[in-house]
Amino acid sequence: KNYNVALINPKTTDLNRRMDGGITKNDKLDTLNICDILSLNKLKKPYRLTSSKKFDLYEQKQLTRLHHSLKEQINVLSNRLQKCIDLVFPEYNALFKSKYGKVYMSILKQFGSAKTIAQADIRTLRKCFDITGRGNRISLTAEKLKESAKTSVGISSLADEMQIKHLIAHIELLNDQLKEIDKKIEEFSTDLNSPIISVPGISHFSG
Repeated sequence: KNYNVALINPKTTDLNRRMDGGITKNDKLDTLNICDILSLNKLKKPYRLTSSKKFDLYEQKQLTRLHHSLKEQINVLSNRLQKCIDLVFPEYNALFKSKYGKVYMSILKQFGSAKTIAQADIRTLRKCFDITGRGNRISLTAEKLKESAKTSVGISSLADEMQIKHLIAHIELLNDQLKEIDKKIEEFSTDLNSPIISVPGISHFSG
């Protein structure tokens, strides 16, 4: 059914109850208090009418804030990851055209340092390069990676190796959560059908 929904500040109902000398508070009295406020014949109403569309917009705003919060967390963790990589395998990033690809993360997640890579069986290393799905294929090979690891000036640190693996697990978890949230944001955005999305440079997350 098409009902009109009004939003009332709880402070307004509390003040109205106190002005009427009310101390006791229960569901029945609260209902009468709210009805009293809705019936006030004032030029400036102490409430505002809303709609289900506005609630959807609120949900989208909250999800968008969560989207940006997760992005910030991922950036912080990524910076910590880079600090660890610089210690245990400073040459690692130079071997890749871009960071955080599937192969890039898979190698770090499984081995975590130049020393571990240098000591790894070449067949085990090759499995990290066997990534299915979309994405550009990289020119780096398991053999080149192993050779670079052998000549690396990186330090041997079990603590940093463990931190790298834990950071990657955390980043992957946040990325999965981000995908879930982004999907829901797009659903809300599509339902709201806001014309601002048609403006170049405006996305579901900024519009």
